[in-house]
Amino acid sequence: MKASTGKLFILLLIVAFQISLVAQQETTTSTTSSGSSGGSSSGNSSYIDDPASQYSEADRPEDNYLAKFHALDKVEKLSKENLELIFTLNVIKENFKGSQSAWNDDYEKIYAGYKDAMNLSYRRQVIYAAVKLEENKKKINELYQKISDEYRKNTLEMLNLCADHILQLSLKASTASNPNSNLKLSNNINRLRTAYGQVDDADRARTQREYAVSVFHFRVAKSYAIAILEDINPDEYLTESGESKYKIDKADNKNRIISDRQTNASEVRDRRSDLQTQNRANEQPETMR
Repeated sequence: MKASTGKLFILLLIVAFQISLVAQQETTTSTTSSGSSGGSSSGNSSYIDDPASQYSEADRPEDNYLAKFHALDKVEKLSKENLELIFTLNVIKENFKGSQSAWNDDYEKIYAGYKDAMNLSYRRQVIYAAVKLEENKKKINELYQKISDEYRKNTLEMLNLCADHILQLSLKASTASNPNSNLKLSNNINRLRTAYGQVDDADRARTQREYAVSVFHFRVAKSYAIAILEDINPDEYLTESGESKYKIDKADNKNRIISDRQTNASEVRDRRSDLQTQNRANEQPETMR
């Protein structure tokens, strides 16, 4: 009887020890899992290594043959579209870094997001690459919205100046009596109308939240505005060397980054002098023949 009781006691001890060991293992596993989960959310490398770990079962994207087929198509399309838009963003933020330094911070985040998305694509994680490219596209559009707001303000300021200069030109007595002056007035009125047409197109694009498209229309409008200002009043808008007061905008309108290089071409250097001579001649009344 005593022997049986002793064996039962030993058996109970063994069972208790095993239960304790299992509980300890579960606690360790839970802690390790929690720690790895926390680490993966703190850095991009962990996300790229195991993107699925960043989602709950409810939010994780579909991962099947059909989903991969659509994701491949989306990755191919957005990888090109986003890159082209990022290239233009780089031009813009470089040209206006002196006055719009905040654009650079947004651009760096967009660049990093695109790089992460392409990393996933190269690792054949096409589902998550497509998700990240969609997010990257959204961030790109948000920055273009900020740029569009600023471009719209600057474009309208330029066009208001154009309207003032055109009005001054139309009030001159020589404009009515000199056919060359009258022709210059007519040409610049047409330019101004075209520029405002571009602003209308840009505003329609803004309504549709296509902010990148609106930026391209504002660039065209600014090109017309600068041409008007330089043509009518070269004294104010062109330097002695023929450089434009709006040289940064002119480079930006051509999707180029402004540099310190000076223009030595004679047709540019002599442009201010040529326009001044032309405008002085236009101010002299001529008899219509």
